[in-house]
Amino acid sequence: MAAVLAAGEHAALSHLCAATLWRVWRRGTNGIDVVTPDRRRSRPGVRIHGSRILDPTDVTKREGIPVTTVPRTLVDLADVMTAERLANVIHEAAFRNVFDARATREAINRAHGRRGTSVLARALAAHESGSAGTRSSLEDRFLALVRQARLPEPQVNVHVPAGGQEIEVDFHWPDRRLCVEIDGPGHGRPRTQHEDRARDEALHRAGHRVVRLREEDLELGARVVERLTE
Repeated sequence: MAAVLAAGEHAALSHLCAATLWRVWRRGTNGIDVVTPDRRRSRPGVRIHGSRILDPTDVTKREGIPVTTVPRTLVDLADVMTAERLANVIHEAAFRNVFDARATREAINRAHGRRGTSVLARALAAHESGSAGTRSSLEDRFLALVRQARLPEPQVNVHVPAGGQEIEVDFHWPDRRLCVEIDGPGHGRPRTQHEDRARDEALHRAGHRVVRLREEDLELGARVVERLTE
């Protein structure tokens, strides 16, 4: 609130800070983002984004703080995020019942061709296809590795049919029946390992190949690519 007030009249919390206030971004933020209808200098710890177009429709209040609406927040984040990260923000917004596809497209139209609108369009398409987007920096790193190696694009965090159930996997190549799971630190717990084995067995029985990768595996880019293409 202090940052918004200091930014002047008609300012609003924006970008990742707005997403955090709406509880649709869970990876943390660095500094405070505020948008204003004119250009002003940023201050230590506060990034001020001047916007020639800040329609009153795109600003509301949450917990008493002026903040960009979820649709406008998605438009702003499209300038600084990949489509996969943004798809995860949309997924979280839908889970919390604060996502409106029609309102988002209206916000895109009001944005008048901002450079990130194509990214948002891809994120919306991914969400509509059932993708939850990337959920961690490790998943972001893996996807970047796939693209660097010019491998076919995988589906990201989608549900795969396996023995009468739907199992969500981190990455999926349907034509190759290949599933990749990125195991963060939490996968070292015995209970989680047991659950992972059960999921993998169900996927194997359904004819899928499962490759599990840890953070240290991602450091060996060429080895990872070999495992995916063997």
